Amino acid sequence: MKPQSIIFKRPFKLVQLFRNINTYGKEEKSFEDRKEKLAWKPIQSTSGYLKDDVVHLPASVLAQTNFKNCDLIILVDDNFKEKQNVFYMDENMFCFQNKSAHELGFIQLKLDQKIELYLKHGYFEVGFPKRDNFKLCELIVHKPVAIKINGKRDFSAGGRRARTFVEQEYIFHYLGDFTKCEILKEP
Repeated sequence: MKPQSIIFKRPFKLVQLFRNINTYGKEEKSFEDRKEKLAWKPIQSTSGYLKDDVVHLPASVLAQTNFKNCDLIILVDDNFKEKQNVFYMDENMFCFQNKSAHELGFIQLKLDQKIELYLKHGYFEVGFPKRDNFKLCELIVHKPVAIKINGKRDFSAGGRRARTFVEQEYIFHYLGDFTKCEILKEP
């Protein structure tokens, strides 16, 4: 059976985002104790993929409101199995429909003619030390960008708790602009 094709009213930008997030306590403070968790492993994408200049997306995207009006689609795949103790985005795909600022955890994404990434520091997303907000980079087609950040947290919204450390790495890969996608029944 031939996959369903969807043609968009205007071109959309496609970005692949890979995340590697690790939270740990004092017992894993030594790099040797946690290096296995931080190592990148082969990722089999479940959010979609690009093959032969054709965007392939899972059928679940059709449930998103105004999917055909997207200006930007971000495919998210993780290098960790368990939900991490940080600000966590449950979605494995984001569809942005207007040209403005959007937040992805501690990263603010601004979309106009280009895609710009900004650091938007928050205690629960990053921890201490506090950083000033600033522009990280501009995404360029086929030039992946890696962003690493670490921090520590000593309390939660409800009170004190044991100190936890957070290491986060994100790889953004702007794949290009497209006007059509194929819908897959299975990821």
